[in-house]
Amino acid sequence: MTVTHARPASDDDTSNLPRMPLALTHREIDDPVDHGVRERFLTADDPEWTNDGAADWLSGHVSGLTYSRTPGSGHLVLHNRGARDLAVLSTKTRDTEDAEFTHVPAGGDVDLPDADFHIVQSERIGHRPVLVGQIVDDAPDHGEPRFLLDGPCAGEIDWTTVDPDDRFWTPGDVDFGTESGPSFVFVDPLSRGVHHTVVDGEVAIHNRGDEEIAVLTVGADGPLDFVVAGPGESVPIAPGDSVCYVQARRTDSCPTLLGVMWFASGRSMPSAVPIPSRRTYLDHNYLTPWSADWDCGYPEQIHLDAEEAGVTYQYRAGAQTLTIRNTGDEPIAVLYNGTADRAVAEVAPRGRMAFPVRADAPTGQVFSIVGRRVDSVPGHAATVDSSGSLDPGTIGTPGTATNFGSVVIMLGTVVYSAVPKKNLYLAWSDRRRWRRRP
Repeated sequence: MTVTHARPASDDDTSNLPRMPLALTHREIDDPVDHGVRERFLTADDPEWTNDGAADWLSGHVSGLTYSRTPGSGHLVLHNRGARDLAVLSTKTRDTEDAEFTHVPAGGDVDLPDADFHIVQSERIGHRPVLVGQIVDDAPDHGEPRFLLDGPCAGEIDWTTVDPDDRFWTPGDVDFGTESGPSFVFVDPLSRGVHHTVVDGEVAIHNRGDEEIAVLTVGADGPLDFVVAGPGESVPIAPGDSVCYVQARRTDSCPTLLGVMWFASGRSMPSAVPIPSRRTYLDHNYLTPWSADWDCGYPEQIHLDAEEAGVTYQYRAGAQTLTIRNTGDEPIAVLYNGTADRAVAEVAPRGRMAFPVRADAPTGQVFSIVGRRVDSVPGHAATVDSSGSLDPGTIGTPGTATNFGSVVIMLGTVVYSAVPKKNLYLAWSDRRRWRRRP
């Protein structure tokens, strides 16, 4: 059994260096900090932890949780915005052997180990472990994880402490719950990079903009949760009948709404001010296989210089993965053959992503790299007319597509590339220099 000590998530592209799990020694057990944490949570060497997990779990609730990916490695990062410490037991398979323990303190941002399953717990109650949910992160290409969490019940959160600077619209504000309601300001969510995904019924709201957003969840019995997500973070939505108000910061003291999501009987219901899907978000920003201009012709696209933008690839003959690197300041997208259809993945600035390659494929596997569209027309945000009627607004029009070029692999060999190759040895040397830094 090993223990992985939590560390702050790094924005450095080299944060995917292999971790060295520390063997559990007598000295570590005697350490006052580690010993205190171990007493408050279930660890993999506790008698309650068996091949079937823990036999005497209590059910708990969690609030204020967001997640992101570490640039470069794609490791899952938990951001604990709640008031209580959490802990995670991570396993590479459903077998509970060789689980790794990670402490996630309140207010902390922590990399999780590279694993497919993460069991999330809060502090013990009466010496019994408390299960608040699990995270399934077994999607290929670092796809969206599934958060199966039990969100808070009405009355569990102290609303006087969640937003002391009054940046967002929250319970307890003078304009919350009034008979007439506040004067909302509406902003186009696509202009802020906000969209949502649904994976196996699990919903998450994503912030790919440059500013913080907040998600206020209200149920039939009252307000349930309030989560602030920074740029690059995502908010998992707990199941149940609820309404989620997705907000930007107040505008001239008025609540600013990006959109509203309504869930009933496990289904997402129509909304007058919807949050766009990931497909709509990608199509608005990049050329995609489902774009209206997908077949417009290569000459009508704007051709970008991959080397100047810092876009490179790495591939070793016969390997099962191709790595696309983005060392520039703007996000890019990669179009490739997924498990069933053409897939699109976004690579953040100063990040990289590995894509699957069939080394024995007799046909070419194409990895097309595109940049953001140029001169997109912004959407029209929702408005309220003089009679009080809501105009839901319109989605913006995508601009001209851009293209860095493609990499084509067949039978484990690169047969065509319009993108410069990054030397594998130099990439490793970069990481070695990073390790020598004090």
